[in-house]
Amino acid sequence: MRKEMWKLMSIRRMFLLFFSVLVVALFVQARAQVKPQVTLVGGDDVPQLKKQIETTLETVLLEMNRLSKQTGDVEVLKRYFSQDAFRIFEQFVLQNRAYTVRKSYSPQMIQREKGQFYDIRSITVKVNLGQTEASENQNLVLTVSKDGIITSVRAVLPNYDYHSVVSAGKTAEDSLTRGRILDFLERFRMAYNTKDGGFLEKVYSDEALIIVGSVLQEKKNSDDMLRGSRLTESKVKLVQYTKREYLDALKNRAFKSSSFINVRFEEVEIQQHEKIPQIYGVACWQQWNSSGYSDKGFLFLMLDFRNPEEPVIHVRTWQPKSFEDGTYVSLYDFDVLDYK
Repeated sequence: MRKEMWKLMSIRRMFLLFFSVLVVALFVQARAQVKPQVTLVGGDDVPQLKKQIETTLETVLLEMNRLSKQTGDVEVLKRYFSQDAFRIFEQFVLQNRAYTVRKSYSPQMIQREKGQFYDIRSITVKVNLGQTEASENQNLVLTVSKDGIITSVRAVLPNYDYHSVVSAGKTAEDSLTRGRILDFLERFRMAYNTKDGGFLEKVYSDEALIIVGSVLQEKKNSDDMLRGSRLTESKVKLVQYTKREYLDALKNRAFKSSSFINVRFEEVEIQQHEKIPQIYGVACWQQWNSSGYSDKGFLFLMLDFRNPEEPVIHVRTWQPKSFEDGTYVSLYDFDVLDYK
């Protein structure tokens, strides 16, 4: 009888021990995600910073993988980011359940603004699209300061040559601004990926005139620079909304009804105004894919870079097709009034 009881107790102990080991193993497996290896291409003139960025990215990508399995802690990554960049990263990763697609990455390390910043392009991650028909693979670009802090997280613009766009500048300042315009477009695109209503609130002024189909916006204190527009009602069909109406519709319809919004900007062309060098026209094809709606059309933006840190959209138009004469809205469809 005692032997049988001893055997029974031994079996129970073995079972409990096995169960405990199994639980620990599963927990360790969940936490011990494969750490992606990052080897930057470029940056050989700053070897210490290059190594620091590689280590930082490996840590960030590992924790991102843990977060996709709901075992990570995004707060441990705060020290690697600026405040705004961390907010964007957190939105993108938590909303879209992003995770790495390969064990090793070799992104480019591109110097910006005479070594004050470096772009890391591009890091491919997979996201949860829900019902949206688009590629699960999304490419990210991160800007890192010379101190090793990630200052920007953006969605890469597809099918363009960064160097050729920037080198088209007529002056050093023009080239610098063209690079910032590409940054702005990538950040603009990311705002839809992350459903960042705060960024769009910042872009559009409280007194904006927003027109769906063709979007015209006047920035507060813009010195009436856009009142001389030559666009006529015969050329543009106006469907007007206030800023509040437009953003509420975007947040309450598009953002709420779609798990992921994939916006692509292709064939980007940048034109500097002949008389006012801080004004630029940006034209591209925009493709929108979400779970409930898809379209493709011609997007035009008139950007004001008086304050390079906070560029302003004065005009935004979207056309599903060209006008009857085969043209699209362009920079010189507007008489832009100079300002001091």
